[in-house]
Amino acid sequence: INRERHVADSKYKYKSYFNLLHSKIVEHGIDERNTYNIDKKGFFVGIANRRKRIFSKAV
Repeated sequence: INRERHVADSKYKYKSYFNLLHSKIVEHGIDERNTYNIDKKGFFVGIANRRKRIFSKAV
């Protein structure tokens, strides 16, 4: 793990992030079933034994 990632890794920062995330979910009325795991490259939806790319980072 590089130094920047190590320094950024703290219980306080994780807790702050998830508290903010939760407040935004409540504020915008987002249902759990409408949340997805998204990374830098976009996100994937599993379809049987294959995956389909929904959008790229550029979008």
